Order: sequence, then C-alpha cells, then structure tokens
Amino acid sequence: MSKLLRTVIALGAAALMGLSPVAAFAETSLGVYQTTDRKMDYELSRCGGGAQLCVKLLAARGTALTKQTRPYVGKFIVNKAKPGGKNKWNGRITIQGYTLDGSLKLRPGRDFVMHGCAYVVICSDFTLIPAK
Repeated sequence: MSKLLRTVIALGAAALMGLSPVAAFAETSLGVYQTTDRKMDYELSRCGGGAQLCVKLLAARGTALTKQTRPYVGKFIVNKAKPGGKNKWNGRITIQGYTLDGSLKLRPGRDFVMHGCAYVVICSDFTLIPAK
C-alpha cells in the first residue's frame, strides 16, 4: 500500500464523513486521542444531537506533519458519522481527493479502532489511544 494512501487513511482516522466548509459543532468531548506513534492528535466528540461522532485533527508532529496533512490541522475530518451499533460509528471520508468508507469503534480501555477502505479493495486498520 502506498505511503500516501496510508497517510490518507490515517488522516481520516478512518475518518468517516469528509470535510465541509462549515465543520460540525462538537457537543460533547470524548477526549483527545493519538495515533500509536503519538505523532497525530485527534479530539473525538459526540455531535449531531449526541448520537453521531465528529473528529478534529488537533496536531501533527515530526514526520506526520507534511504538506498533505498541514491543511487539515485544526479542522474536523469526521463530520457526523452515524451510529452503527454499540460504541460504533460508520460513514465516509473525503480527504486529499480520496473517498473512503470507514468505521470507528470504541474498544475496552477506551481505545478507538478505525477501519477505512478505498476502492473497496484497499483497506487498513488504525488504532487511536488516549493522549498522554
């Protein structure tokens, strides 16, 4: 899998709905989470009346801060992902010209596992862990 595609999927945090000019209003914070290499920080929050999920990219550091990721820092990259079961949300990502189908699931210990697919056949899983 190309590094660019892995970055796209990670950026979207398997992010689920895509960016819009007007970001969703985050109503209830679920906390700040990071990629396992601790190079990207995301704020996860309930939105859309509390049942949906929004994710904002707060920071990218080191090798994760690239010309591709820089425009998304400070922006919502998941916009109103819809509930898909207990502690699970589903939706779409549109980022850097890619549209991804994805899911985000809360695991015991409050980790989030993200799964994103492009073109149905290129899929990847990522884990966000609570920020230190």
